[in-house]
Amino acid sequence: MNAPREVTAAGIAQLLRDVDAAARRLGYEGRGDVLDVPDIARQTGIGPGRVRELLDGAEPERPPRENKAREAFYRRLMSRRLDMLRRRNPDFPDGESYREIGDDVDLSHSLIGHLVNGKRSSRPEYSSPLEARYGVTHGFLTRPEGDALTGHLVKVKEGLHAGAVLEGLRVLGGEQASPRRTDEGAPSLEGLVAVVDALVARKRILDRREPKGPGGARI
Repeated sequence: MNAPREVTAAGIAQLLRDVDAAARRLGYEGRGDVLDVPDIARQTGIGPGRVRELLDGAEPERPPRENKAREAFYRRLMSRRLDMLRRRNPDFPDGESYREIGDDVDLSHSLIGHLVNGKRSSRPEYSSPLEARYGVTHGFLTRPEGDALTGHLVKVKEGLHAGAVLEGLRVLGGEQASPRRTDEGAPSLEGLVAVVDALVARKRILDRREPKGPGGARI
């Protein structure tokens, strides 16, 4: 089994060029119209300042190879991201209590405290219910910044591509072109399939209605 490819500044730069091209296909000027630093920070858990550095070409931080240093790296990562989540609620300026969080996800409040303070290693049985509680993507608490940012950029690119496909389908179907605003959300794969099915059904109806000449040839 091949080891996962390391995320590099060059790889991020290529993704950004892909986003530029996909954005222009929909009539935007480029990435500046579809990427929002505060939103990326919220979606990935990377601080806004660091997001800007990565978008400007900084090399992403990589987990160390040595086991103890690697474990310490992931403990710090979990600590930062979880503390960030528990402070998002404006009703708790000092952060939600460990007990309240633990009760919600069926984990002890002492374990939550250890995770927040970087004293315990994360496991899927810890991170998954916490991510679900806060409504963030799977891996939010444990993905290094390079993986988190590229995952977000890939979603943006695929959303733009889906929007371009939907626009093309609607144009071919003689309908109004699709909206070009990202805040309306990218069409889902199921949505695109539904549009294709509708166009295919419409074409079959038109084909049956089209008059035929001698020998069954269409006129």
